Amino acid sequence: MNTVLFDFLHEDAKNIRVSVFMDEQGFKDEFDEIDQNAFHLVGYHENHPVATCRFFKKDEKYYIGRVAVLKEYRKHHYGAMMIRKAEEYISSYANCSYLSAQVRVKGFYEKLGYKMTGDVYDDEGVPHILMYKELKK
Repeated sequence: MNTVLFDFLHEDAKNIRVSVFMDEQGFKDEFDEIDQNAFHLVGYHENHPVATCRFFKKDEKYYIGRVAVLKEYRKHHYGAMMIRKAEEYISSYANCSYLSAQVRVKGFYEKLGYKMTGDVYDDEGVPHILMYKELKK
């Protein structure tokens, strides 16, 4: 899989997020003002967009979010690849990255070195937890 970095919400990233978060998981408020200031990574398998995530700076911290892989491309480690690629970019600016994980998939992030911090909170009826990881420079 090759990745492309965009400084705007590319149509490929948008389509993946609609498919995963809105069509599949039922979220209504998928797009927000953060999209305008975030970097967006899109992963391509044989020139077909299959995965995406965004990363952004907020209150002097860097966050990874909206990690999504099309259903038919899961179990190929594309989600982990997207996280690692975002971490590569973030590590140029900071020594830690944060993310808001759906509690049901926190184990995925723990395998990538993320640790829970804070309490579980609700986002559109789905329990989430803030997680962080110290990055190596």
